[in-house]
Amino acid sequence: MAGFAGLVAWTLMTGPAAHAAGSLCLLPRTAAHHSEGVDGWESDYAHPAGDVRALMVFLSFPDGEPRLTPAEVAADHFPGTARFFDRASFGRFRLHVHPQTRWLRMPHPSTDYLISRDWDATERTAYLRDAIAAADPVTDFHGYDVVYLIADPDAPGVDSDATKVVNLATPLTVDGTPLRRLVTVFEHHPPDHNVLAHETGHVFDLPDLYFRPPAGSNADWDTHVGDWDLMGSQFGLAPDPFAWHKWKLGWLGRDQVGCVSRTGTAYYDLSPDETGGGTKLLVVRTGADTALAVEARDRTGNDRYACRAGVLLYRVRSDRESGDGPIDVVDGHPGSSACPATSVYPPLADAPLGVGESYALPDGSTRVTVTARAAAGTWTVRVTEGLPGSRSGSGV
Repeated sequence: MAGFAGLVAWTLMTGPAAHAAGSLCLLPRTAAHHSEGVDGWESDYAHPAGDVRALMVFLSFPDGEPRLTPAEVAADHFPGTARFFDRASFGRFRLHVHPQTRWLRMPHPSTDYLISRDWDATERTAYLRDAIAAADPVTDFHGYDVVYLIADPDAPGVDSDATKVVNLATPLTVDGTPLRRLVTVFEHHPPDHNVLAHETGHVFDLPDLYFRPPAGSNADWDTHVGDWDLMGSQFGLAPDPFAWHKWKLGWLGRDQVGCVSRTGTAYYDLSPDETGGGTKLLVVRTGADTALAVEARDRTGNDRYACRAGVLLYRVRSDRESGDGPIDVVDGHPGSSACPATSVYPPLADAPLGVGESYALPDGSTRVTVTARAAAGTWTVRVTEGLPGSRSGSGV
């Protein structure tokens, strides 16, 4: 087709090694916390590549005797978390956990620390100080990139909503290892699904993709991305990370990301996000800090319970803070919903486009149409890029 020459798919470097800063589709890192920019890597964060070592420290309290052994608590999270990342990264990131074998006693009752989701900084600091002090005499922190501080699930003061990554303004050096962030885990037994994978994502600079309503509001938390990507909801039916995040983390090869950068029409074959090989991501730059991302999703691997397969589109903003909507999934079927009994947000459960369906940017500059699906699972899309205002608005 003559239109093929009018649109160029540039090969892009992977996230942590993205030195091609002049390339059109590399959104810039900004000052936003966990920015979705991919033109460089924040040096304070460890790279999720190759073999990464994680330490699990188990903390008990004077106001409760643990009912579970450390091995039983560790089994709540591993090997499941490691397997999730092994599948998501196509084997490029291997997380090896080293759990301690006994409970370490904190100096104060669990209720004294006032553990909660919106934990006061003073109480949180006291907790971290006591936890490290309790662990240091019998724990060698040297060589660990990830540290999980696991509280006794049955302690009376434990609040599972308080599980989070704590970023330290000044790294704490223990056994010659600078600790810049700690994963504080307060889960009950059994824990929330995929909770440790979600928190570990923060350790490697991934943002929260959910919306947190104001206090007292009954608004939905999952309106931005629904079931897609566990950084939105760890309970989602399709928790495999977006291809954008796989690019950011360095899990995609140089030939797996295409940049739509010129006017015209071209066809692309997209291999599902969950499977190895093939093109995983198409990027259309839409502004200084914004882009439209296109990828294929299937019901396999980490997404084996996904509500719908198809071609998923989403808008990315690198100037948005974690939790402030850095990614918004495009609803390919506005006005309908799916999987109401299992989806965290049914209106987006059927967001992917199917064969014969299209989406156009509101300004008419870009239209994406799904033209075919091969028996092997590859989806073919037609991307038409023009000038803003050259066609009518968006729709399926």
